[in-house]
Amino acid sequence: MNAKTTRWLLFLAVALAAFIALFERRTDDTARRAEQAARLLPELVTAEVTALTLTGATNPAIRLERVHDGWEFQSPLRYPAQPAGVDRLLTALRDLRWQGHVTAQELLAHTNGLAAFGFAPPAVSIAIQQGDRPIDLRLGAPTALGGQIYAQVAGRGGLYTVDGAVLKTLPGGVNEWRDTALVRLARRRFDRLQVRPITNGFEVVRSPSNHVWRMVRPLSTRANNARLDLLLDQLELARVIQFVTDDPRADLEPYGLQPPDRELVLSQGTNDILTLQIGRSPANAPDQLFVRRMEHSNVVAVARSSLAPWLASFREFCDRRMMVFDPDAVTRIEGIADGAFALERQTNGTWQIVAPFLASADSVLVLEMLQNLAELEFLEFEREVTTDFVPYGLAPPRRQYVLQTTVAGAGSAPTNQVLAQVGFGNPTGFKYYARRSLDSAVVTIIDNNRLPRAAFELRDRRIWNVSTNQMVSITVHQLGETRKLLRTGPMQWTAPPGDTAQLNPVSLEEAAYRLGQLRADRWVARGEDQLARFGFGTIDHRLAIEVNQDGRIRTLEVRFGRRTLSNQSAYAAVSIEGVEGPVIFECPRSIYEFVLGNLTLVPTLPDGSG
Repeated sequence: MNAKTTRWLLFLAVALAAFIALFERRTDDTARRAEQAARLLPELVTAEVTALTLTGATNPAIRLERVHDGWEFQSPLRYPAQPAGVDRLLTALRDLRWQGHVTAQELLAHTNGLAAFGFAPPAVSIAIQQGDRPIDLRLGAPTALGGQIYAQVAGRGGLYTVDGAVLKTLPGGVNEWRDTALVRLARRRFDRLQVRPITNGFEVVRSPSNHVWRMVRPLSTRANNARLDLLLDQLELARVIQFVTDDPRADLEPYGLQPPDRELVLSQGTNDILTLQIGRSPANAPDQLFVRRMEHSNVVAVARSSLAPWLASFREFCDRRMMVFDPDAVTRIEGIADGAFALERQTNGTWQIVAPFLASADSVLVLEMLQNLAELEFLEFEREVTTDFVPYGLAPPRRQYVLQTTVAGAGSAPTNQVLAQVGFGNPTGFKYYARRSLDSAVVTIIDNNRLPRAAFELRDRRIWNVSTNQMVSITVHQLGETRKLLRTGPMQWTAPPGDTAQLNPVSLEEAAYRLGQLRADRWVARGEDQLARFGFGTIDHRLAIEVNQDGRIRTLEVRFGRRTLSNQSAYAAVSIEGVEGPVIFECPRSIYEFVLGNLTLVPTLPDGSG
C-alpha cells in the first residue's frame, strides 16, 4: 500500500467520524425538539412555580402560594395545603402532550365559536406564576371520542386536544388539598407549654441549656420529660378527620368550645405561637373531639386518643422519680436508717465504707443500691405544698439517702455537692410519707425493702481469705457434741483418738478450701436478737477454724442456722471487725453442701431439722 492510498483512507475515516458525530447530534437535537414540541406547556418548570390559581365554572377560585418547602392556600381561606396534591397537578401539566390542534381559522369558522368547545366560560382555568412569567391554561369540553378534552393556552392561537386524565389531578374542593396535620411543630420554636385553665391544668418551661422540662405551676417540681416529649411527638402525628367549620363567627357552644374544656398553648417566652382549644365529642362519634385552631379560627374533628392524654391531671405530667442523677457522677453516699453510714468512691473506681467503720464495699451491691434509688417512684401527692414536715416524720426524716459529687474549688480544697436526696417519714397504711431533695411537696411511696439500712449490707461479701496450708484444725460443735479434725499435711486429716467415724481426706480438703474462701451471697441481718429468726438456736451448728498466719494462731468462727427460703442453702453468721454483733448472711450453696457432707455431726434434713 502506497502513501497516497493511506492518506485517502485516513481522510475517509475522519470524514466518516465527523459525519456520525454531526448526524447523531442532529438526531438527538431533533428528538429533543420533537419532544418539546409535543408538550402543551414546554416552558413549565415545576420547581420554579411560585403560585397557582384554579378557577372553576361555579366553584370559588382557589389560590395557592409556595411557602418554605410547602404550599399554602391564600383563598378562599388561608390554610396550609398538602404539597403532594399540588406537585401531582404540576407534574401532570408539565408532562401533558397535545394530540390534535384546532387552528384559529377553524375556530372562527365554527358557528358557536369557543362555546362549542366548552370555553364560554371554560370548565377550568389554571393560572401558573413561574417567577415573573405567567402561564395561563384553560380546559374546556371533552371531545366526542378518545377520552380527550380541549385546552387553550393564552398567547397561542387555536385549541389543542389533550388527555382528559389531567382532570383527575384537580381537587374536588379546598378540603381535598388541605393539610390534615393538626399542627406542624417542627417549624416552631417554643420553650413554654401551658394546659389551661391552670386550676386543673399546668405550665412547664424548658431549660435552654439541657432542654429539660420543669413544671412551674401549679407547683414547682420536675416534669415528666419522657411523657411530654412523647405526647408532643404524638401531637405532631395527629390528623384532622373532618373540617367542621371555617366560619370565625360560628356558634362555638355546640362544639364545647364556649368555653373550651382545655386549651393547649405553646409559647416562646411570653409570646403565644400556637393555641389549640379542645372541646367535646361529636354526638355520633365519641372517639373524636372538636378542636379549634386559633391561628385559623376553624373547628375540626380529630381522634380523641391524640388529645385525651392532655386532659389528665397535672400529676400525670410530674416526674415521679424520687431521685434523678448520673451514677458516674456520684462520689459519696450517705445514709441514715438503722444508723448513719457513708461510702466514698476511690480513685480506682472501687467503693469504701468510711462510716461507721472502715471497710471495702462490694461494688456490685453499691451499683444495685444506686439502681434501686434511681427506680424509686412516688405513688401520689399527699400534700403538694407544705412548710411543716414534722407531722409526716420528715423533719428530720426517719430514713434518708443523700448522693453527692465532688466539686473542685478554685484555689481551695474540693467540696461535696448534693446531687439528689430522698427522705422517708412515717408509715401510712402500707405506704410511707416521703420527700425528694428540697421539694415543698409530701408524697407517698411503697418501701420495697431493697435499700440498705446499715453499712454492713454494702460490705465486701468476701468474709475471709485463708489457704488450706494455713489451716491447723477445724472443730465442729453441734447440739452439745464436739469433733476436732487436725490437718497434718496436704490431703491429710486426722480425727481425735477413739473417733471411729471414717474421714474422706479429699472431700474434707475441698470443704476446708471452700471455707477458707468464705463469702456471703447476701447480707441479711445483724445482732444477737436476730439469731433466733434464722434458726441458729435450733440448729446449733458451729465451726471453729484454727489458722496459722505468720506464726500466729487465730480462730475463725462461723455458725449455721436454718435453710434459706429457697431451700438451696442455709443462713450463716460471723463476727466482723467494726460491726456490732454477729452478721447474718446467706451462705453460698457450693460451700454449704461440703459443710453438710463433711463437717456435720448430726444429720440435717432439707428443712433444717435434725
